[in-house]
Amino acid sequence: RPYEGALVSASWFYKDIEDPIEYVQSVVGFEFTTPVNYPKGEISGYEIELRQSLDNFWEELDGVSIGANATFIDGRVSLPSEEIAIFSEPGIEAPFRQRDMTNAPEYLYNLYLTYDFERTGTQAALFWSFKGDTLIAGAAESDGNFVPDVYEVGIGTLNLSVSQEISDHLTFKFQAKNITNPDIEEVYRSDFIPGGDVTKTSFSRGAEFSIGFTYVP
Repeated sequence: RPYEGALVSASWFYKDIEDPIEYVQSVVGFEFTTPVNYPKGEISGYEIELRQSLDNFWEELDGVSIGANATFIDGRVSLPSEEIAIFSEPGIEAPFRQRDMTNAPEYLYNLYLTYDFERTGTQAALFWSFKGDTLIAGAAESDGNFVPDVYEVGIGTLNLSVSQEISDHLTFKFQAKNITNPDIEEVYRSDFIPGGDVTKTSFSRGAEFSIGFTYVP
């Protein structure tokens, strides 16, 4: 903390995981995802964060703060011996012993702008986040055919919240989530299939808006 209202942070993390729970595809006439214990996993990375109160530069911006953080992740798991043997069979020919860890995105970015004015009881926050490509289901075999990993393509979201004290006991709150309503795309991805990514699904969740009142006696 170089001075009041400012923060600079950097950190590194590492985990060595025994029997990590991984999600893999299973195809028996239809496709579904099932959890499986893998032999070993490792996850490491680092995070950088910056925060700054803007009234340090201009008094008129009292209560306004900005911030950003970025996390970079490297997660890997070792495949069970039975999967290694199946993927190495002549009809499949997709030999690999390690892959990305499920639900461990390549990176996470966050930007935010907050306003907190105690005198009027007003608070507001605008958050933007971006999650990088994320493995959500590992590869599988179906009738001697290779079914590639399924990844969720990187996606950004924008959320807003505003609250206002109406009296000592009553507070009004407005929230808007997923404002930009981006498409959520899942793709089949593997170094062992030609032509690059193949779309599996593409959809959007829709934006969500809510208002509410909180009364505290």
